[in-house]
Amino acid sequence: MRRKTAVLIACKNGEGTIGNTVRSVAGQADVYVVSDGSSDRTAEVAEAAGARVLALTTSGGKPAALRAGNRVFQLAERYRYVAILDDDTTVEPAYVEKLVAKLDADPKVAAASGRIDSLWDRTRRWNALIAMRAFMYWSYQATVKRGQNAFRVVNVICGANTVFRADVFARLIEADVPYAIDDMYWLAEIVRGKLGRVAYVHDARSWTIDPHTLRDWYRQTVRWSWAQFQSVRGHRLGRPLERDRGRRLGFRVSWFDVAYLALLLDWAPYMFEPFLIPPVAFFLRGWIDPYWFLVYYLATSFAWIAVAAAALRKPRLVLLAPAIVLLDLAYRLTMLHALVKTIAQPTIATCKWDSPTRFGLDDTAAAPAETQ
Repeated sequence: MRRKTAVLIACKNGEGTIGNTVRSVAGQADVYVVSDGSSDRTAEVAEAAGARVLALTTSGGKPAALRAGNRVFQLAERYRYVAILDDDTTVEPAYVEKLVAKLDADPKVAAASGRIDSLWDRTRRWNALIAMRAFMYWSYQATVKRGQNAFRVVNVICGANTVFRADVFARLIEADVPYAIDDMYWLAEIVRGKLGRVAYVHDARSWTIDPHTLRDWYRQTVRWSWAQFQSVRGHRLGRPLERDRGRRLGFRVSWFDVAYLALLLDWAPYMFEPFLIPPVAFFLRGWIDPYWFLVYYLATSFAWIAVAAAALRKPRLVLLAPAIVLLDLAYRLTMLHALVKTIAQPTIATCKWDSPTRFGLDDTAAAPAETQ
């Protein structure tokens, strides 16, 4: 693995997390870190953990840092694969091997990512925001993402834990990213550039540090949805019919876009459901007691959270279910907020750092013991 795969990590002021990230993957591949104008000890900590470091004096944002790292270290020329990790992501010991095996087995796969879980340590075991992320990661990956992977139409690249073919990665980072998050742009470019497809490897595990304050959670959640809506608008994702003069009918069906359209059609009622249920309940009050709508919503939500608690072996999710339900309503508001932002600002000039405040961990930790 060491000869064919490089790990590239862009980091700004991440001295509290970068050491664990580097140590978790240093035995699997050559690790390179770009300290993007950090004012702390990011470069020193990363080097001590086993990475080669490029320390930039000024910050240009994550995409620019990755581009500089690829250029200075000549990664695309020297390696077959380039893995991108966030500076607060840790991976299991065989993580890179599992993803590289997927890429080796199928030349049509341009990038592969594994499962990501929220790093939910005991100190913050009752933090509802982290509980919400743990639940949502499990719910999306266990259903939507595994289903998409089965049909080869995965529509998300996780920028925190993905391995790319080196030539694909070099092409993706050539230009500035016009969306709020780079990985949304990368996925759209892979699809529209016909560079291959994205694969998801569920048994390859990684962990990330999620926001633990409401302000950071809201900002990051809005930013994620904003970037996704920007990519839908900018790259016209979800339009199944493509012009193809070589076809008899003059067009072809894009199954990726069919799946994306299905997801968009699922998102629409999800976003507007809290606003639609009250008037519907009022209109039907002569036939159905309005309280039954509330009972149905709460019962189905609590039941699904209970399934997640069993699957994740986190019984406290059940106790945190009321908070998760309230945050689920807040999540719908973030999507509406992001939709409005996309209409007002469909592109950005520069993809800059906007990382939430991260909590520190034991400096000797690699993979989180509680989540294993």
